[in-house]
Amino acid sequence: MYREKKDQVLITPPESLDIQKEVLEVILSHLKQFYPDLYSINNHCVEVFKNDEVLDFSDFQNPIELASLLVQEDLIIMKPDQDIFYLEAASLCAPTRWSLKEKFRQSLSAIHKEVPGYQEKIDSRVSNIFKNLPSKKIFERFNWSIFDSPELFQPISNKSRVEITNIDPEKLFLRVERQTIRRLENSQCILFMVRVHVDHISAILNSQRAILDLVKALENLEDDMKVYKVIKPFEENLLNWLKSKTSQ
Repeated sequence: MYREKKDQVLITPPESLDIQKEVLEVILSHLKQFYPDLYSINNHCVEVFKNDEVLDFSDFQNPIELASLLVQEDLIIMKPDQDIFYLEAASLCAPTRWSLKEKFRQSLSAIHKEVPGYQEKIDSRVSNIFKNLPSKKIFERFNWSIFDSPELFQPISNKSRVEITNIDPEKLFLRVERQTIRRLENSQCILFMVRVHVDHISAILNSQRAILDLVKALENLEDDMKVYKVIKPFEENLLNWLKSKTSQ
């Protein structure tokens, strides 16, 4: 991804260098403690046993780039300024219909301005969580969507509205984001990490409960959110297809 789209997935302003170093130190410490059988880490490099790769610190101008190659999560640094958090730097290889370049330097609230109901319902709550997040605590949440492609890099919809409307439900994919936030002790920034999981929608067909849960989730989703998630165009066909699987 860095070779093909580095300007789209990596933003590292010079003033963020110390914060990037802190992020790298946090990740290296975690790997040393929990995965000593997978990595060898010293003052000069990281050896990744799985693929016999050696990553030399001196080869990376931006610490967050090296950090991103050691974990599967995207790394987003939110920096506080008078209790408002702004996107300071990031490595984001698996965006879910948003552009890192467009969101750079925006506040937490502005980043989510297009999310239906965000400003009215949860903006202040999320801001308070960021402001009051205890050190050494990691908060986790999950977000889900349904896509027409398994590609991880999804800054925009990759098909026309007509194609999405007429897509065969069996060609859809479930996309789930595992999101975590933690406070960086030195800078007091928030490290927002996102791990994206994608699976063919047929993966749930061996579980009647999973099918019914997805039907319920779709039916309970508000219309503006269905539009935002680009589910509305194929919703009816998808629901009919899922319900047909519950009777087999």
